[in-house]
Amino acid sequence: MFADLHIHTDYSDGIHTPESIIKKSLEANFTKIAITDHDIFLGNIEASKIVKERDYNLEIIPGVEFSSFMKGKEIHIIGLFIDFNNLHISRLVDELQSKRKDTVKTIINHLNKQKIKISYDEVLSLAKGSIGRPHIAHVLINHGYASSVNEAFDRFISSEILGKIREPRLGIKEAIEVIKSAGGISIYAHPNINNKTFFNDLHELKTMGLNGIEVSSPRYGLSRQKELLEISKKLKLINSGGSDFHGFHKGIEIDSNNGINQKEYEKLLRALK
Repeated sequence: MFADLHIHTDYSDGIHTPESIIKKSLEANFTKIAITDHDIFLGNIEASKIVKERDYNLEIIPGVEFSSFMKGKEIHIIGLFIDFNNLHISRLVDELQSKRKDTVKTIINHLNKQKIKISYDEVLSLAKGSIGRPHIAHVLINHGYASSVNEAFDRFISSEILGKIREPRLGIKEAIEVIKSAGGISIYAHPNINNKTFFNDLHELKTMGLNGIEVSSPRYGLSRQKELLEISKKLKLINSGGSDFHGFHKGIEIDSNNGINQKEYEKLLRALK
């Protein structure tokens, strides 16, 4: 593969630093990667500085991932080739960071009522950038309430347990439009093809301005990838793909099996024109 266009660092919910991500990407022989942290640009900016200072043969594509909703369904939208200096998207990211802090405080208050004694300051101290439930999970582990991140989620902070207490979500149209306003292209990340309304929803997303879809991901096998390629072609969307690497999911790595080839990447570039 030529490019991995979906990677997370410890500036959001990944566990690896930008420097570690660069090392893994070079070892996998990628020449292009996109760091697409949730609601924040700092990991991408740091990685770009490292690459420039050390003259690595690796291009860092400016990217971000937004959680959004459409008809009650959660959909993740990746923005690629973003202008981080764009005022509209910068203000939105600042707002999302503030809302994330409020959400974490609400979750901690909920846990405290369940006699689980952790503090906001403890959680904040672990967050380099986008604060969220993974940081709460690590504090729960530190206090002996759980032995792993997965256990912490399953027992205390899963979406099912917390109900309506969630990290901030954008309307799907807002996510697509803000990416476009910042000069980027919008990609539907790890789509749920099993949803009965998937095709119709995807068609509607295209009318809103969605540019492409993630057809390559370790989250699904070759059979699903083939289906997505056919759907993408039918709707005349562009193809993207990547590992969605966080560092703690078994079997998901930055390697040559996860990403898109050079021809697919060049089609992405043409979408910018």
